[in-house]
Amino acid sequence: MYFVIMPSQDIRRNLATEQYLLNQQTFDEPLVLFYIQKPCVIVGRNQNVRAEVDLNYAKDHQITITRRLSGGGAVYDDLGNLSFSFVVNADHESFGDFKLFTQPIIEALHEMGATGAEISGRNDLLIDGKKFSGNAMYTKNKKMYSHGTLMLDVDLDEVSRVLTVSEKKLASKGTKSVKSRVTNLKPYLAKEYQAMSTEGFRDRLLLHLFNAKTMEEIKKKEYQLTQEDELAIDQLVLEIYGNEAWVFGEEPKYTIKREEKFKAGLIEANISVEKGRISSIAIYGDYFSQKETEEIADLLIGCQYDQEAIKQRLAEITVGDYFNNVSKAEFIQLLVD
Repeated sequence: MYFVIMPSQDIRRNLATEQYLLNQQTFDEPLVLFYIQKPCVIVGRNQNVRAEVDLNYAKDHQITITRRLSGGGAVYDDLGNLSFSFVVNADHESFGDFKLFTQPIIEALHEMGATGAEISGRNDLLIDGKKFSGNAMYTKNKKMYSHGTLMLDVDLDEVSRVLTVSEKKLASKGTKSVKSRVTNLKPYLAKEYQAMSTEGFRDRLLLHLFNAKTMEEIKKKEYQLTQEDELAIDQLVLEIYGNEAWVFGEEPKYTIKREEKFKAGLIEANISVEKGRISSIAIYGDYFSQKETEEIADLLIGCQYDQEAIKQRLAEITVGDYFNNVSKAEFIQLLVD
């Protein structure tokens, strides 16, 4: 395994680096990335930013907003959070298997005294019943990354101020607010680790992953970005992660709003119907997908707005590729009763 420690504290550049290393570089072993960033909100690939983030608060407090390639829900990061990412060759059976990638992290946390840390639900890591890590996946061209957050010492007040999570999603967690269901790891670590900086925490995790005692021992496994890499990453920031058209998208007008919380995540469909046919449809949510949701949305344009017509239109489509662990029948039921 190789590793990359990203020097940037800008989430847009860090996500661009992750994408570049996934798509443009080939490694003969898996790659693990670690990155730390200034206050920011990262929304999932399929989410409606305006429904997830208090935009005025974010602007007033200089909180960067961007969108990632992977699905899942919105997260708030600051310098008290450590992000990690495993880049591997894709295996269809591995998509959605978060335990495969988070188990080494859990084992490292146990070693540092947080023995109650555990994997829970589809993609969360919990301790004492509260979430300290959310994880997401993305796959393309037979490669995949699984990335996540680790809340070491995040400003929890900011989490609840800037994120505006739907009541339906909170109800599914059995809690009343964002703040009430998240926690930092710091208080759960053994005393000798509680004074660690986020950078020190990162290095400790690296040593565990490589079964090493000093950073010097694993120096030869570190990949250093080249000038050519940096220029390509600059372009990705410009075109994608710093591009408002990508981050905010276009929110179409709609006449029908349908929303359902599945075991696999929240899906919201905003549909316009003219003369009995779907004229526009935008699909949002914190679900995971292996294919672009826009593909299935485009396929439905012009379709008669009834269950049988939609079923016929989707006859050759595997809905689970677009909404992981959601059946075709469930998806059609979401769109129209």
